Amino acid sequence: MKTKHFTLLIVLVMIFHLRADAQNSVNEIVEEAISFSSNEATYNGTLSKPAGEGAFPLVILVSGMGLQDREWDFGAGKFKFAKIITDYLNQSGIAVYRYDDRGYGKSTGIPETLTSFYDLAEDVYAAAAMLNERKDIGKVGVLGHSLGGILSIIAASKHPDIDFIITLSGSYKSGGEIMMEQAISLKRWKTADEMTDKQVIETGQQFVRNWVSHSNGYDGLDTVKQILSDLLHYQIRSMSPELLAKNLEIYKDTTDFFQQEFEATLAYFTSPHQQSFAIYDPTEDFKKITCPVLILFGEKDEHVITETNMPKVAQALESASVTDLTIRIIPEADHAYTTEALFAKGEVVPGLLDFIANWISFRK
Repeated sequence: MKTKHFTLLIVLVMIFHLRADAQNSVNEIVEEAISFSSNEATYNGTLSKPAGEGAFPLVILVSGMGLQDREWDFGAGKFKFAKIITDYLNQSGIAVYRYDDRGYGKSTGIPETLTSFYDLAEDVYAAAAMLNERKDIGKVGVLGHSLGGILSIIAASKHPDIDFIITLSGSYKSGGEIMMEQAISLKRWKTADEMTDKQVIETGQQFVRNWVSHSNGYDGLDTVKQILSDLLHYQIRSMSPELLAKNLEIYKDTTDFFQQEFEATLAYFTSPHQQSFAIYDPTEDFKKITCPVLILFGEKDEHVITETNMPKVAQALESASVTDLTIRIIPEADHAYTTEALFAKGEVVPGLLDFIANWISFRK
């Protein structure tokens, strides 16, 4: 039975004793192209697993926000996060299924960036249900990065036959709260050269307040439009002549450039996807999860801030159902679980993948 003592021990100590013999050395890996359907979408992906007999534990990799292919290529081929994870887990005796996002790569359907979180979570479960039918697959879990972590929470809260979940920089705060933090940490809302950092932050926070209000069905759309307009005009004015010329190979002129980008950006921020992001509180669904959960944060992550997410997890645990929970902060890791130097080499921070592999193997 879960007790408050157990909960506090997990949160405060954050220690997981690794089983020494959990990682096995595997050499031959086999890959298989597999597709599955959910609602109007057809996903295409790759199942990779050790060769030979066995019911291998499997993780489904679920990407973060923004359209990504099955490799999670963050660096023009230099850093393929999903492929890095896959190769290591395969060599540890764990199967992996990774797929192109909705409406991207070889997958079809309404793009992920325009689809609600709830529909995307059902897509994740459709993959799990399909893979559960295979005799060569044992337990099936979900490893979600960033937004993928949120989707894994939704899926596991509604489908208790998901065997485990891993949230890799999955936020336990609403999108509105995240964007408020990022307005400070990333300072992306500069609309004029003379703006101070304080003014940039204030502009970003003004955008977020109105975006959240509109997502909840209230006023705010006019302010959202104005700030997006100011931002795009500034970004176009600030482009180098070379970059502007390259863009104008696509658009008729700067007016057409602005108008098309503005309409696309506004459609994104007012889509079911971003409305879900703005107001969805992951802690409510987290309380319903009963399967094992591994929560990982990056110490240097500026997108999902560890210090403000941990209290939200602790608060949710007071009324949560989960009894097998591990939380760990990965030293030096940024949002992609790498550093500037390691990113250039296509590597993640040491110890991350070994920890994940052992955690899964302990529960297979």
